[in-house]
Amino acid sequence: MKYNWDYLDKKSYNNKVGHYKFKREYKFILENGDRNFEEILDIAGGSGRFAIPLCGYSNKITVLDLNLEALQILKGRKNSIETIHSDFSDVELIDAYSLILCFEAIGNFQDWEAFFSKVNNLLADNGRFIFTYTNPHSWRFFLRTLKHWKKGYHPYTEMELNEFKALLKRNNFEIDCMEGMNWIPLPLGSNSILVSLFENVESFFKLKKWHSQSPWILFSVKKTN
Repeated sequence: MKYNWDYLDKKSYNNKVGHYKFKREYKFILENGDRNFEEILDIAGGSGRFAIPLCGYSNKITVLDLNLEALQILKGRKNSIETIHSDFSDVELIDAYSLILCFEAIGNFQDWEAFFSKVNNLLADNGRFIFTYTNPHSWRFFLRTLKHWKKGYHPYTEMELNEFKALLKRNNFEIDCMEGMNWIPLPLGSNSILVSLFENVESFFKLKKWHSQSPWILFSVKKTN
């Protein structure tokens, strides 16, 4: 399976749009993962887009991914990071993690009830689960869905925001923080000078607070008692 999402690839994250995404997501991790860096699990962590910079905060990081090539790239860059080549739905883990991450990947899991239940079981009592949610009410999601329908399939799991919040509650999660992002109307891999303009517009109008229409939402959740 060829790995197309390396953070050094100009067609994926090594461009202006990719740099914007990383900056917003990584800042959110640092702000909301504070004091929870003892043991980190990065689900679908690929070649270490977040795991490698987080080595400055933790010496116990595990990256789990289905793509063996991605994990091999990661080990070549930072051998101290533990890797697990598996589907999260199938793997058996025994550790309790103080911080669990899953960025731009939960839509690939079919059974969200099982997914969030498993994350809850693996999360330490005072830990945080930080992830991205794709909002099916947003214009960006509609365009992506239209693109896949033209190809004859729709591969991603989706859920209305209110229903998603109810799912979190059912699985004993409490929302600690939410931030909208990715309002930039440019394609993946864009190096347009307009990226900075749209980023400033997003910041000026505080669009991160407009959760109902945000294309992506960053979530930080914790266990309920």
